[in-house]
Amino acid sequence: MERTTTDWRQVGLLFAAGLLAAAQFGKISLSLGPLATLYLGHAAVPFLVSMVAVTGILLGPVVGGIVTRIGIRRSVLGALVLGAAISGFQAMLPPLPLLVVSRLVEGASHLALVVALPTLMAEAATPRDRPVAMGLWGTYFGLTFAALALLLPWLVALGGMSAVFAAHGLAMAAMALVLAPILPRGAGQRTSFRLGAELRAIYTTPRLIGAAGMFLWHALAFIAMLAYLPAALGAPWIAAVLPLISLVGTFGAGFAARSVAPPRLAAGAFALNLVLALAVLAFPLAAVPLTCAMFLCMGVVPGAAFAAVPWLNPDLGQRARANGALAQLGNVGTFSGTPLLAFTGTALTPLMLAMLAIAACGLAVSLLIAWAFRRQPAT
Repeated sequence: MERTTTDWRQVGLLFAAGLLAAAQFGKISLSLGPLATLYLGHAAVPFLVSMVAVTGILLGPVVGGIVTRIGIRRSVLGALVLGAAISGFQAMLPPLPLLVVSRLVEGASHLALVVALPTLMAEAATPRDRPVAMGLWGTYFGLTFAALALLLPWLVALGGMSAVFAAHGLAMAAMALVLAPILPRGAGQRTSFRLGAELRAIYTTPRLIGAAGMFLWHALAFIAMLAYLPAALGAPWIAAVLPLISLVGTFGAGFAARSVAPPRLAAGAFALNLVLALAVLAFPLAAVPLTCAMFLCMGVVPGAAFAAVPWLNPDLGQRARANGALAQLGNVGTFSGTPLLAFTGTALTPLMLAMLAIAACGLAVSLLIAWAFRRQPAT
């Protein structure tokens, strides 16, 4: 039976837990300098960031089924406790090989959270408010990185990397205590789990893979473009502005998805990025404002993709599996986008040509999903 009112308190707390999940990435990627100093510039330090992504790539498709099997409430609380314990261990500043192993284990905590939290957020909202809740969820990564950019220098000055890890661990433990009494105990389905059947179901079911297919092309472009465009434009300051602009598009997509089907919304954003990439090539003197508009449209895609998960999947277990697929392909895109664009070229022209190709692929996938489910109402 569908809800008649949205539990915004629960939505907000689950979103806050998502910020802590994103901090599992951010606490390392924004602290590479202090970590390099701590571990004497060891070549393995940058790989501490990608270890969590590797876990997502390897386990993303199956975590949704596992989360459904053990219960979503247990998954959230267990992942928070595990994350708190891992951060506590990291606060002791173990030798680098043990820190790398801890990051792989932390990846399991992160993956369980990014699968279970949006599933519960969708469940806590009414059908009309569900796209808004998913648009909010789509901002969790960008908001976390913006907040950590302000907080981490203060924590490092206060107590070094030990303070960073300890603060994160305490926050995760506190969040588990806050969520424990309010999470619905009935959220979850005790079903059998068979790995082969799980993978076949996800990769052969358009409802389960559709949102992930759209999100992949966003993930492939976003971090990579953010890494190379400021230098290509000769405007280093824009690196701080573009993520904030994209957040506006992501949150706005949640409201737009109340009346526009999410795949159509994503298709519109990819189509506009095609036009904007062509405009940058044609009018390079206007590249900076055109790039800002491009990131606004780029931000619409994750909002539409997350909104597409409950739109395509009415069942709680299906949503968990779809979120697992989305986590996997998102990590594939993030992991491969930067080296791919480095290979094709990081000057403005090759970047825009790459954007044309990525946007065209994203547009094709979004239109295919929109056509396949064309008779389904927007909400």
